[in-house]
Amino acid sequence: MSVDLVNYLSSGGGSPRLWVDFNDYTKKLLLGESDNPWTTPADYMSFYGQAHGLVKSEVVVLNVWDLFQHWMQEDEKAIPAMAAKRRVTFALKTMLEAFAPRELLAEVITAVSNNYGTSTPIVLVMPSPRALLAKAHKAATGSDVEPDEMGIDTAAMYVADFLRYFSETDLSGVLLVEDPELRPASGEELSWYQPVINVAKHYRWSVGVHLPFSDGDFKVPDDIDFSIVPAGSSAAADTMGLDITQPLWEQGADGLSVGENGFYYLSIPTDIQPELVLDTLSSLKN
Repeated sequence: MSVDLVNYLSSGGGSPRLWVDFNDYTKKLLLGESDNPWTTPADYMSFYGQAHGLVKSEVVVLNVWDLFQHWMQEDEKAIPAMAAKRRVTFALKTMLEAFAPRELLAEVITAVSNNYGTSTPIVLVMPSPRALLAKAHKAATGSDVEPDEMGIDTAAMYVADFLRYFSETDLSGVLLVEDPELRPASGEELSWYQPVINVAKHYRWSVGVHLPFSDGDFKVPDDIDFSIVPAGSSAAADTMGLDITQPLWEQGADGLSVGENGFYYLSIPTDIQPELVLDTLSSLKN
């Protein structure tokens, strides 16, 4: 049985939960920048076990876009298939329907669940449908695109179909990450992701959004379970997740605080010394 993500994130008490994005940092540290951890479930678990052990994040995170990037690099048929038609949504549809990466991810989720049991939530982190549509189109064609409502709605349906593939796994939630360069004009535009939200609710997964640009006028819809915004933003007082990445690495952990039921989110730069990472994370947890 999966862990209730929202309850878990809000139960840190005097020591807020710590959600760490360590993917790029640990790949460089353990594998080298060009190596692919997503070759087999066993290879990924070997990498992830070492990486998670180093940073001891309180959330198990699987980066969906990282998987697809490696798939596009390794499978010589991937990009030609994604670029076979000019329709803006075609590259995304083709990518998400590819069997090999979907099945690999399903096997990894099962392996992670067997390793971590019911004590730690497992979350898929992926670009929002808006951002994923643009990323897939760019990867396939080399061209930028400005997604419109119809395209984003279609993208959300494709993402929802993709997520249904993992209905039998012990996922706890999905985090949709917005691209600062493709900012939604308002919180109302997050409702364009409704197919994804509906699937998450159906399988009792929590769904969250990471808003690296949020302000107090950006209202997240009520059916999104949680949001993550930058520390110091005008929306920080009304959010559950506080992204402390910038102040943490520039100024240290002193002075950081989050609401009673909140949690800290941070990413680790790839060029930070490992000793500093360990010391900084230790200071946050203590």
